[in-house]
Amino acid sequence: MTMQEQSGAKQISRSSVVLISVFVFLFGILVGGALDPLKIVVNQWASKVQTATNFAGRDFTLYWDTYNKLKETYVDESKMTDDELYYGSIKGMVESLNDPATAFFDPTETSDYEKSKGGEYSGIGAELDTINKQIIVVAPFEGSPAIQAGLEAGDIITKVNGENVLGKGVTEVVSLIRGEAGTSVAITVVRPRESNKLYELNITRGNISAPSMSLKEIRDGVAVVKINRFTEATLGAWKGKWDQIAEEIIAKQRSGEVKSLIIDLRGNPGGYFDAAILLAGDFVPRGTVISYQRDRSGDDETFATTMDPRLKDIPTVVLVNGSSASASEIFAGAMQQAKRATLVGTKTYGKGTAQIIIPLRGGSSLHVTVTKWLLPDKRWINNENPIVPDKEIEFDYDAKEQGKDNQLEEAISIAKG
Repeated sequence: MTMQEQSGAKQISRSSVVLISVFVFLFGILVGGALDPLKIVVNQWASKVQTATNFAGRDFTLYWDTYNKLKETYVDESKMTDDELYYGSIKGMVESLNDPATAFFDPTETSDYEKSKGGEYSGIGAELDTINKQIIVVAPFEGSPAIQAGLEAGDIITKVNGENVLGKGVTEVVSLIRGEAGTSVAITVVRPRESNKLYELNITRGNISAPSMSLKEIRDGVAVVKINRFTEATLGAWKGKWDQIAEEIIAKQRSGEVKSLIIDLRGNPGGYFDAAILLAGDFVPRGTVISYQRDRSGDDETFATTMDPRLKDIPTVVLVNGSSASASEIFAGAMQQAKRATLVGTKTYGKGTAQIIIPLRGGSSLHVTVTKWLLPDKRWINNENPIVPDKEIEFDYDAKEQGKDNQLEEAISIAKG
């Protein structure tokens, strides 16, 4: 999941925004039509931005040659719509960076994304990402159609409705999977944990409205808080939900009902960077460094807590797994390095970059990586360098069939101790 506009807009200079917007606008003109006068205008624009975009000496003859040959010769004319060529060419430019987190969203994808930020949309309910040009299930959401159909974190999606999706971008695959509630989508997956066994899943889409967090249970004096994501419709809405849970825990701690706490971040794909800072601020002393953000120039910005912690004295365990990503890793890593919590579970996903969202003409948007996230010791979180729990314990899928959660049981045992 990406850092949102509230915390990211300041990360990029006005000149960079203008440059990106001009360049994307330029490509929009290129694909919008093939009239000779328009080509002249395009080449004039190109000459003006050649130096700034490091395309010195380039013209767009090759681009137009390719465009015209496709229109003249490609066997399936139904695929040769102007919109598909237009948006496809922009996507190709962005995807050439080989950064799954940097993506161009067309107007429909942008609209779907805006709806899903608050956790409400129609689909199967799963977070996807791209690793080595494969579509990976980062986390199916709790109680979602994806969970009910048997989709698991770590599954590799190979086909959607019979269409091969290997090598496709994640936004394109998401658009294939999304659809109206009540309709079905056939998804073929390979499951690495079962020696790449092939599964054919038929999933009935639903209205996805998973809560961002909940106080799931209190057992033997241990409160278990499940945080599904660090997003809501706004950062303020997320904070409001956390404040309600925190105050409930404080009240139960005073009455003696709660003596320790588990924060379950398994399957949490992240969200607002600031939400991770806010959450950590309730556990560690004011002024504690939670993260650094390193920009393209190598400069680091420090992010520290600014509040007095309400839960500073409650023993805490944090549950993580391979689907805990982004803001989840910032929080978990900071708690671990501050020696404020014991981490239990498996290695995290390893996503330590921050994105901003740049609105573009026609309702499109550009999600672009602008910084790296570093832990308090200035270690960069990535796929090769994820968060490693203090107590590593693999999830027991056989026990799951019997309704047992061995990782949670281990966390409760540690929290009680």
